[in-house]
Amino acid sequence: MFAEVENKDVVVPYLGNPELPFTHENLGTIQRYKPVLDKDELTIFWVLPYCESEYKTQPLSYFSHLFGHEGENSLLSYLKKEGQAMNLTAGCDHEQGVFSNFYISIGLTQKGLKETNQVLAAVFKYAQRLVEAGP
Repeated sequence: MFAEVENKDVVVPYLGNPELPFTHENLGTIQRYKPVLDKDELTIFWVLPYCESEYKTQPLSYFSHLFGHEGENSLLSYLKKEGQAMNLTAGCDHEQGVFSNFYISIGLTQKGLKETNQVLAAVFKYAQRLVEAGP
């Protein structure tokens, strides 16, 4: 229907200089949700300085390929061998020229769901190994 829109005199906030949506108080937390689907997933999400302008080297895409690798000696192959995971994806995104994010999502087995701390430890150990080994 075409009708006149009521003027509610709403003050529109200035959005020209967005701020980071995360603070030190709400970073580094674990959120648990009861899944609607019959699927258990662990997602690790890092908020990073904005790096979309580094399009020539694409550092986050590079890391998503390393973390998302499924072959021998990969993070996923280790987690599968331990019986903790079925699949793994890694990716990145860039938000409004303010920050970038990097995530790893791991489809957990029932064992992996019970051993979430060990799965997290394996992810961070793999990240440390990437730092030590370099490109």
